[in-house]
Amino acid sequence: MNYKHALGILLTLCSAQQVFATEGGIGRPITGMQVQPMNGILPIQEGGVLTVSSIYYDGNIEASRNAPISGQITAGLDYKVSYNLINGIFVWNTHDKWSLATTVGIPVQYTDINAYVNNLNRSDDSTKIGDAIFSPLMMNYHFSPTTHALFGVSIYAPTGSYDTDRLSNAGQNTWTFIPNFAYTHIFPSINAEFSSNMAYEMYTKNDATDYTSGDIFRLDVLGLKRFGDLGSDGLGVGAVFGWIEQTTDDDGRLADRLNGFQGRALGAGPILTYDKKLSQSTGLSTSLRGIYEFDVKNRPEGEAYQLTINYQY
Repeated sequence: MNYKHALGILLTLCSAQQVFATEGGIGRPITGMQVQPMNGILPIQEGGVLTVSSIYYDGNIEASRNAPISGQITAGLDYKVSYNLINGIFVWNTHDKWSLATTVGIPVQYTDINAYVNNLNRSDDSTKIGDAIFSPLMMNYHFSPTTHALFGVSIYAPTGSYDTDRLSNAGQNTWTFIPNFAYTHIFPSINAEFSSNMAYEMYTKNDATDYTSGDIFRLDVLGLKRFGDLGSDGLGVGAVFGWIEQTTDDDGRLADRLNGFQGRALGAGPILTYDKKLSQSTGLSTSLRGIYEFDVKNRPEGEAYQLTINYQY
């Protein structure tokens, strides 16, 4: 199994998810965190991979803006979140043109929130297990050695803790269904790649607050130049761009008071990668990125950092 390919697609469908739905202003995605190097490629060979990824996000909705969270309307929100995800993937035995896989991810999350509720400054923090994510079947078609496309549906289950008396909930108390399309094109002559990830997120109602978050469209793209010969060890440098656009209004009593609370965000930043093959069957792959948000509406505006480490054995 190619450990670089396994890392990319695993994180594409299982990483970078947040604490809150659009109830709370964020949604499950963080701007620019869904695309990964080689994210349109699953390995052909049958096997498994274990990956750990970590995201830190620091953002805020300014005090002059209202936002819904935990069944209340706040005047401004300040977020600090550390999201850490353990991912498992199993690739099924298929033929050369197709690859199939099943994934599951379990997050552990630290959340620190400050907000004004009923003219009182409230602070809350917690470290808890968040909502589990799984994809029963991912289907990857290899058009050629350089062009690859993948489709899957990721599902979030409301397994994380949720309490309307708290601001810092690790779970969202909703099911979320996410059709996802990933694409990778490799440029062998310059040892570079272009990868993209496009998805549409649909949320069920939060029965505890009678709030239904609107659907979210997201698109992330990545360009990466690796140094050295194609497929060899070494550094890579590139850039990432992310776009999040809510396509339908939130629904519920609080949402009506906020005129549907549709959100939007753009973000961009650099990415640095390092790949090292340790032996014929083992390898280490790491990446580090920073994303800085702009043109934000009805979402926190801030910055996010992601570190991923993958060990294939």
